[in-house]
Amino acid sequence: MNRRSVVRTVGVGALAGMAGCSSPVGDDDEDDDDEDGENEGEEATDATERDDTEPDEPDLEGTFRVATTESMVVGERAVGEWIKEAFEEEFPDAELQWTIPEAGLDHYRRRAEQDAEIDADVYLGLTPPDLAGLDADLASHSLFRELGTDRLPTTERIRDGLEFGDPSGRAVPVGVRYSCLWYDESELDGPDELTDLLDDEYEERLLAPRPDRSDAGLAFLLWTVEVVGDDGYRRYWGDLEENGLELVDDWIASTAAFADGDHPLTVGYSTDAAFAEREGWEVDDWELAFPDEQGYETPIGAAVFEDAEEVDLAYDFLNFLLSSDVQAAFAERHSAMPALSRAFLELDEPFEETAAVPADPVSVGYDRLRSDLEQWVDEWAETVAE
Repeated sequence: MNRRSVVRTVGVGALAGMAGCSSPVGDDDEDDDDEDGENEGEEATDATERDDTEPDEPDLEGTFRVATTESMVVGERAVGEWIKEAFEEEFPDAELQWTIPEAGLDHYRRRAEQDAEIDADVYLGLTPPDLAGLDADLASHSLFRELGTDRLPTTERIRDGLEFGDPSGRAVPVGVRYSCLWYDESELDGPDELTDLLDDEYEERLLAPRPDRSDAGLAFLLWTVEVVGDDGYRRYWGDLEENGLELVDDWIASTAAFADGDHPLTVGYSTDAAFAEREGWEVDDWELAFPDEQGYETPIGAAVFEDAEEVDLAYDFLNFLLSSDVQAAFAERHSAMPALSRAFLELDEPFEETAAVPADPVSVGYDRLRSDLEQWVDEWAETVAE
């Protein structure tokens, strides 16, 4: 079976109207699997010209603070430097300042619990599990504000079906990742189904990031919950361990080990080959598998803090993130699929040729994430510790 036959590549219009994976080197959290640190963005040197099809917005003044993950702004190829320069070019009276809280979103959860000041206007890099987890912890109030769609005309460009599922409408998708399996076709065949990973052919072959330490690992856990079921995923993970599954801390560790040939099979994102080629890694034997033509879908979003000081600039920033040029830069520099419909995009040829989307994306809805996510992760930890 030709694995590429079960995916639609970006270059042939896979993004248009399709229902709705981050990570430069050093990524910890979204993927963002690295430890965060305090940082402010620096000006980039390669911002491109904006197109003339974007909605007109007035220039606004102020220091605009965006909290995010380390992978957004740290590193030579990080997208944050490009975003800062392009945003300040469009809004010359505004200064964009990046902030990377050491404890990530948990920093803001604790601040909210203490009724303390929030030192940011927008959070960039939010995922549905992030939002559902915050809501479960902060049951009495929300960290982020409900967004008025009348102030976000660019959201009409988002491709059909890509959403957070948040009933309060607090997050805007600006990208999306699809979990998949990468395998070395010179050593083995890819699995047709997730349950195939329990076969002797894959004994001591599979490498995966930990769900309790990385977004990539958590997405794989949620994929198994959705496909195998609430009642069967613990047994499935126990069987994976018996078949020699090796766990590592984060996405970059699993991807680098696969690239080095340490394991011929790994859990990853469908944009990993594009990332690897950008890093100069050899990918000739890399092959992608979407078992059952499925892959787990994780939107990446932006949200405005309830206590934001620069609310007008926040809305301008969200519209800016959904402009065509920024979407292309975000996809190619942050190794994520764009949120926009294909009609509004022009991507680099290498990215279009290597990135792929599953024919049948799967995800766990917001309500289940809010009520059951913590239990699933706890039960997974008990299972792998047994």
